[in-house]
Amino acid sequence: MKNFKRKLSAIVLSAMFVSMPVMASVEFTGPIDTGLGTGLGPDTGKGSVINDITGGYAGMSGAGTGNVNINFDGNAHVNWDSLNINKGENLNFNAENANNLTILNTVNRGMTQVYGAINAGDGIAKLIISNPNGVLFDGAQFTTAGDAMITTQPITAEFVNGQMQLSNNVNSIPVGMVQIKDSDFNVGGEFNILAPAINIAKGYIQAKNGIKLVTENGQDYLAANADNEDAIYPGVKMEAVNIDGDIYIQNKDGSVRTSNGGTINGNVNVTSENGSVAFNYRNNGERLTVNGNLNSNANGQMTFVRNADIKGNLALSNSGGFVDIGDVHVTGNADLKTTGVDDITDKKFNHFVHVIGETQVDGNLNVDSSQNIHIGGYDYDAQKLADGKLTVGGDLTAHSHNGHVMTTIDTSANKISLKSDTHNVLTDGKATLTANQYDFSANGYIGGLQATDGMTVDQKVLTLMEKYYLIPDTVGTPAYINIAGGEVTGINTPAGASAYIASNGDMTVTGVNADDVHLTSYGHNINITGGNVHANNITVGGETDKLKVDYPSRDYNLTYTNIRDNAQVEIKGNEEITYNLTNGENGYNKGQQIKGENTFLVGPEGPEPGPDPTPEPTPDPDPNESAKVLRSYERQPNVTAAQPYTPIAYAADLDDDDMNDKGIRKNVDGSVTVVKAFPMID
Repeated sequence: MKNFKRKLSAIVLSAMFVSMPVMASVEFTGPIDTGLGTGLGPDTGKGSVINDITGGYAGMSGAGTGNVNINFDGNAHVNWDSLNINKGENLNFNAENANNLTILNTVNRGMTQVYGAINAGDGIAKLIISNPNGVLFDGAQFTTAGDAMITTQPITAEFVNGQMQLSNNVNSIPVGMVQIKDSDFNVGGEFNILAPAINIAKGYIQAKNGIKLVTENGQDYLAANADNEDAIYPGVKMEAVNIDGDIYIQNKDGSVRTSNGGTINGNVNVTSENGSVAFNYRNNGERLTVNGNLNSNANGQMTFVRNADIKGNLALSNSGGFVDIGDVHVTGNADLKTTGVDDITDKKFNHFVHVIGETQVDGNLNVDSSQNIHIGGYDYDAQKLADGKLTVGGDLTAHSHNGHVMTTIDTSANKISLKSDTHNVLTDGKATLTANQYDFSANGYIGGLQATDGMTVDQKVLTLMEKYYLIPDTVGTPAYINIAGGEVTGINTPAGASAYIASNGDMTVTGVNADDVHLTSYGHNINITGGNVHANNITVGGETDKLKVDYPSRDYNLTYTNIRDNAQVEIKGNEEITYNLTNGENGYNKGQQIKGENTFLVGPEGPEPGPDPTPEPTPDPDPNESAKVLRSYERQPNVTAAQPYTPIAYAADLDDDDMNDKGIRKNVDGSVTVVKAFPMID
């Protein structure tokens, strides 16, 4: 867009188009009433009246017939008193024995109203219509072989040494807008529209070299009729558009809006200096389709994309307010960003990001917000949370610099990273995150919300996000962030804060730098492993029948539930974890509790005896070969059932009624253990 601004400035403020020598011309004897659009002139009652033609004028034909031809053999300036074209009428600009011509048309009085057709054939490289009072196309046809410009900027033309020089008329201020309704445009080159406000409704626009929509002082012009400071002024408005070609929109003031669906076959680039941007903001279920990339950089109260298919990448940035996408499908990557620095206590402008409704991003979704981030549905009419779903094919990264990260709908991605520099990472306690890897970081509580103190969960969500309350730790009864299973690579909180993570599948925790962490799993494995797990306390709730904790370098207190008696056990940091029920391996206790139908051997062990000099052979088949032992000590390759060389373990599964049960057990690893009954206690 920087290149575009530089190019546009050169066009409008200096020599707008390349000049050519003026060729031989026919003397003009105006003014001439062409007979087109009679009675349509809003100020004069006249239709299309030419005051003067300067430059390469080569004659006119068809005046009064409804099919007027104006011929040129050089660059020319046509000065119209008024210019209007009725339905069924044609105004044709033709080049005779010349190429690369620029034809400027300036209109003095009344809005130009075109209901018929305007055509510029081969040889005319640039056709310009300038009317400060506004231009309306309604049911019209507009065809040019080269570039076209429709503008309400006053333009003057001078001929110096055979050259036509174009520039702004600084003594005249535009008061009109450009409106296009149910009209078809086919531009063989570049199509430019410059006006305080641009309104395009339905119809079809094709521009071989792209479309540029530029507004100047649109807010000043429209603000006079505004009722309040929150009114949204239309700088560029497009309704149910059907456009072939790239679109470049440079908006000075006012909003850029599209509504009621449409199709854009090309890339869309928007720069709005002082206004909102809203794609398909108002619609009755019609989807907007952009077959290309959509990029918007705004400084307005809002930036929206709703009910849309973006078949490319989506990039939205707003420094004046919030960014909101909902019911959007992006086939590429999506980047959503707010950069405002307003005081978070000032609710007039909230620089946060909403990702709502049924939204799908096939690539990566990166959300970077100066304030809140909300991933969740919201019913604006009822002012309450609503259902929805976010599906990300790649990685989801949500980073809030001065606000909460809140999730209230089910969300899935390859990796999910939720980070708040100053506030909390929260859910409504119902939404489920599904990913292969998760990373959570906050300046306070990480977890879910519950209804307490007379407030519903919805009310708590909205209050926290509107008031920017920091939760240093849980308030009332905490709830969990629900994940579907996977690897938790990071849980980061400051001192005095808690994190609550619950898994509906197998969960491995490999990264923690927190104070108090609460983990639970609903019948699935929990594995706390690696050297990057550091906390004051880690509490594992629920039935921890499949908890596994690596012992090396553990510096946190571990609290878990013993599955034999449901008693809570606390193991201090760097204290060896010796569960009452475990399967162990190679002399090391990994702290895994196994619960099932197999026999369990319990400890602690007694003194290690020497080999049994007269062992009895193990029955074959051994009814207890699935038994697991507390520890598998060093195995000797020569040990057999006839010569056991293992310590004695105590068990309660000896069959007192079976005289053949001598307590010899074959272990799952092939070793043999001599099992004794529990010793008698006096």
